[in-house]
Amino acid sequence: MLKPDLKDNFIYMNIVANYLTAAIFFFAISVLLWLAGDALVGHYFHPKVLAITHITTLGWISTIIIGSLYQLVPVISNKKIHSPQMALLSFILIIVGTGLLAYAFWTFNTGRAIQVAAGILLAGVTVLLINMLLTLKDTEEKNPEMDLILSSLLWFWLTAFIGTLLAFNFEFVFLPKEHLFYLRLHAHIGIIGWFICLIIGVASKLLPMFLLSSKPDLRFIRYSYFSINIGLLLFLIDALFFGGITRSEIYILVVVSGIVSFLVFIAKAFKTSARKKLDINLKHSYAAFIFFMIPILIWVILKLGFVTDAALNLQLTTAVAFSILFGFITFLILGQTFKNLAFIVWLKAYQEVSGKSKTPLPKDLYSEKLTRAQFYGFLASFSIILTGIILSAKTLIQVGSGILILTAILYNINVFKIAFHKRNITTP
Repeated sequence: MLKPDLKDNFIYMNIVANYLTAAIFFFAISVLLWLAGDALVGHYFHPKVLAITHITTLGWISTIIIGSLYQLVPVISNKKIHSPQMALLSFILIIVGTGLLAYAFWTFNTGRAIQVAAGILLAGVTVLLINMLLTLKDTEEKNPEMDLILSSLLWFWLTAFIGTLLAFNFEFVFLPKEHLFYLRLHAHIGIIGWFICLIIGVASKLLPMFLLSSKPDLRFIRYSYFSINIGLLLFLIDALFFGGITRSEIYILVVVSGIVSFLVFIAKAFKTSARKKLDINLKHSYAAFIFFMIPILIWVILKLGFVTDAALNLQLTTAVAFSILFGFITFLILGQTFKNLAFIVWLKAYQEVSGKSKTPLPKDLYSEKLTRAQFYGFLASFSIILTGIILSAKTLIQVGSGILILTAILYNINVFKIAFHKRNITTP
């Protein structure tokens, strides 16, 4: 098991703060989906959809991923985080910026509010990137996982930069092409460059370890790194300088080949796993990778022109984004949270006395029953909401959102239970 250095209380508190804040945002998302279910029926460029999307991508997914990076980067680079103070500053800026941005979108305040929010977010992401670059500057560790994490941080900054341009473009209209053109670039870079690259980098390190798999073949991960980054870079260059956003299918296929390579890597990890029975957390991960085929399948259906109805085409486009953010990324996070956070808190509390006294195990820090209920609750809510989006059924979206609220409550109870665990040692 990888053991991060948690002697720096500042970094430890920052990691825990990221997990707790993300959990609260997850609950907020479930409530907002219930309140604004009708907004998911129609065009995705809707103020409430934009608000929910940015809370999901920044407040929920990015916040918890950044917390995980402060745990993982020192381990795989053999370097301490350069500046815990910069880590705290970036956390504050990103959270404040996310909250203000969500408010600006929800109320469709396209003036000063959205501009200030975007500026604060860009500052937070810039501080994060600089801190990580300084951390990795002189590392002697060279591996594809680290390359993927570093490239994802660069894409994250570019996503935030384009988002800032879009925020100011609402009022000043200085971009040469229409707003939706840059919004598509913003979305593609964010989902593929930031999320997918980072998830592959992190999961390729952690999942084989959790599964107790045989030594992984990193050639699959190297291929993923090159194909995803090259495909996305060519897409961006063609779109910006040659007007080739209509040729995006070519580059997306290059990216998809990299994703498939990663899925093959994961399939081999599951196949060679020494764990004959998956625990509930790994079942979350297993389901997430299966569900990742849903957006790929819908995207293929759309690109092959099987759907001629304009309204259905729009709903399927929304379904692709929802499937990636919830069916894949959120499902993956929901399981990995309890593997990662429980281990971090356990290490902080018991590392020095482990083997000398009787201590609980990391899995004893949370309720497995609640995690199991969370698994089935999220499975039901995702399936119902996705069906509601495709069928334009507002009632289904609200029913699924109601179940998601209950799921988010279960998740929060467990996360707070771990974070505020009190040390319990029995002298042998």
